[in-house]
Amino acid sequence: MPSSPLRLALAQTAPVAADLPANLAAAVDAIRQAAERGAALIAFPELSLTGYELAAIAARPDLWLTVDDLRLEPVRDACAGAGITAVLGAPVRDPDDTPRLGSLIVTPDRRTVRWCKQHLHGAERELFRAGDADAPLAVAGWQVALGICFDAARPSHAAEAAARGADLYLVSAFYSPGDERRLDLHFGARAMDHRMFSAMAGMVGDSSSGPAIGGSGVWAPSGDAVVRAGAAPTLLIAELDPAQHQQYR
Repeated sequence: MPSSPLRLALAQTAPVAADLPANLAAAVDAIRQAAERGAALIAFPELSLTGYELAAIAARPDLWLTVDDLRLEPVRDACAGAGITAVLGAPVRDPDDTPRLGSLIVTPDRRTVRWCKQHLHGAERELFRAGDADAPLAVAGWQVALGICFDAARPSHAAEAAARGADLYLVSAFYSPGDERRLDLHFGARAMDHRMFSAMAGMVGDSSSGPAIGGSGVWAPSGDAVVRAGAAPTLLIAELDPAQHQQYR
């Protein structure tokens, strides 16, 4: 059980399609802004470093990253300089070349680890391989379990995170027009069912798969939304109060 609040930043971004340098630069800027506003953790949408551009990812090896990729050095520098942990979305190659739809976690001590999407959806299955569940990461005394988009549609995914001791279920996502109610139900239910916080960093803007609606937010253990974003790029900041855990447990 955490003993102090966690200040969380959700970067609701509109990535430049298949432009890794531009999206990395934007991520560094958002990390610095979040740190200036006191955040200890910042999350970005699914595939935030490339955009949700599956055809381009399939055709261009330069869009794939690894955990030791030198192109991540500006992100490592920003996280180390600000004392913040960042969760970025990217296509990732494992050391054995297995293709993953992943989150890259960069910590203040410059370590980079990857988290894999477990429940691939649609055309993703042709390009990526699903990953296994990982233990939550520790940030400022909180146990944070990650998910990527369709993971949150499977109740078992959040249930397994809660069983591993998660205080926060944090998801990077891409939701489409018409999914507004579904989005709210997913994260309200995951929070209420397991008496933990849930949060989602959503993409906005156009992609080759259609527009994304954003909707980033934080849901309390009661299932109620704490803060929500609209459909424009924004940096959403929320302070998670551990007393709300105690109230519902």
